[in-house]
Amino acid sequence: MSATTAAYAEARWAELQRQSELDWDLDAITDRREAIAFLLRFEKRLCIYSGHVEKLYSNYSFVVPEADHGSITILPDEQAWHDTFNDIPADAVEPTGVYILPGETMGYTGLYMKVPGEHRLVASKELPFQDGLKLLIQRYQARGECFLPVLIKGDLREYEVRMPSLHLHRINPSKLAHSSQFSINAIKGAIADHLLGLFRQR
Repeated sequence: MSATTAAYAEARWAELQRQSELDWDLDAITDRREAIAFLLRFEKRLCIYSGHVEKLYSNYSFVVPEADHGSITILPDEQAWHDTFNDIPADAVEPTGVYILPGETMGYTGLYMKVPGEHRLVASKELPFQDGLKLLIQRYQARGECFLPVLIKGDLREYEVRMPSLHLHRINPSKLAHSSQFSINAIKGAIADHLLGLFRQR
């Protein structure tokens, strides 16, 4: 069963790397309404981690306040137990320094990634979403690691008060020593499935 799950996860990541250019023609984001619209495009497309309960949710909804103020609430689907991963310690979820932002903020169209250089003396790169994702997958693979991007609630709060952008964290599988390989492969597969949804959405 574990081998089957591992093969599935590998196949999903291979498919992810074969996707065509992501092309979302977003208007310039200048106000809260447009910023929220930007965020809603990621609903159920990026898994969300809650350090308070040490859970990773892949099935959830954003609840947007009707008023012109207040925070967006993340509402996990507690009935979808197979889409929730438990007992993920906070130290296994690490900041990446990677940001997703609308290309319009730089004079382009579609989604872009701001990817930090591998070393402090190397400048960050602003790349189309797919190119940035491929670079990150290859960079982590070269280290013998997996790039498993997730959001945490802090990323969303920070996003709401700044330029529309999403900071990515990532799950470090080496810090999931207490988890079975089956569980780790299931997490990898779920994250790949959700990222594929970003490429297919228009």
